[in-house]
Amino acid sequence: MKTAVMIPVKRFTQAKSRLSTLLSAEERAPLAAILLEGVLEAVGGLPGTLHKVVVTDHPPAIGLAERFGFRVMREDKQLSESHSVDRASAALEAEGIGAVLRVPLDLPLVSGEELREILARAEAGLQAVLVPSRDGTGTNAVYRSPPTLFPSRFGPDSLSLHKRSLEALEVPHAVLPLPALGLDLDDAGDVEELLRRGQDCPARDYLMGLGVEGRLAAIRRAGA
Repeated sequence: MKTAVMIPVKRFTQAKSRLSTLLSAEERAPLAAILLEGVLEAVGGLPGTLHKVVVTDHPPAIGLAERFGFRVMREDKQLSESHSVDRASAALEAEGIGAVLRVPLDLPLVSGEELREILARAEAGLQAVLVPSRDGTGTNAVYRSPPTLFPSRFGPDSLSLHKRSLEALEVPHAVLPLPALGLDLDDAGDVEELLRRGQDCPARDYLMGLGVEGRLAAIRRAGA
């Protein structure tokens, strides 16, 4: 069965808006580029038989994807992440792709080993694998076979919404917590968790260079 790994990418200038209390828009755009490059590198190290796809309308993201040898599915416009993922999944299914693993761009500690674990679970007979966010409410990665098995519901409480869809379908599936893929940089708490783990990565280096530790301390003092 042909399998694709898909990375949907919004414009860097619109990315990570929930970090606005910690980072300016001018600081968030480079962070998004750094995060995307890390995910491209991790996915690029997966077996060459996989189809590796970036879905975007953003020229800098297109340039990065092409540099890493990814196929780019160019969007005319971006309505939502769910819309982007489902539209691209339907197009890939029409081309004969039997499964899609969607991976977000905002995973600072993205692990090729954990991505391979998802694919191994799928090869063992699962039609869907959901990787929850560290707080257990979001969906940080999702594998679907076929690619349009159920609609994407990214956003608040997406994990329970996706689980509900799978329970209604009664297909073999699993919720697979993974420590690296579970950490996405959505808000100041996620940045704090990244620093707490102490694991070197380009996103952490960038944030440390901005003096983000001091900013986090100021937010804590203001909330005291």
